[in-house]
Amino acid sequence: MLSSHSFFLPPAADVVLEAFPDETIAVNLETGRYFSLDLMGAETLELLTSGRDLGATVEHLAARYGADPVDVEPAVVDFARRALAEGLLRAASECPPAVPLPRPEPAGVPFSAPTLTVYSDMEDLLLLDPIHDVDATGWPVRADQSESEPGRPRTLG
Repeated sequence: MLSSHSFFLPPAADVVLEAFPDETIAVNLETGRYFSLDLMGAETLELLTSGRDLGATVEHLAARYGADPVDVEPAVVDFARRALAEGLLRAASECPPAVPLPRPEPAGVPFSAPTLTVYSDMEDLLLLDPIHDVDATGWPVRADQSESEPGRPRTLG
């Protein structure tokens, strides 16, 4: 159960994050899922992994966006739950070292719930390891495919 005193760690090494001007893309190489985080989602994820507890993240976002913490907290808790479930955050058993947060600068836009969009349409491709998951026939045939599966190349002779 998450509380305002919950702490988080950055994702494991098998999660890759890449920031772009209008979104952040994350790929969980263990599950094959990839994600799109809007700017609010990326900022929230960064704050949650900064060593501050969930309550401090809520307070920071509320101050930055001129919002009531009572309105911000449910959105941040929901986002943190989803990020934990997808492996984009890890729960910390104790307070990790905190990265100093600068005083929040006013954003000039209202607060909106952070968005985390999950994509699973390429799981098989992202999980494929063509170097290690093939047999003697080679790529693109996985080692666990049987002779009778369609699409398996056959040796003519």
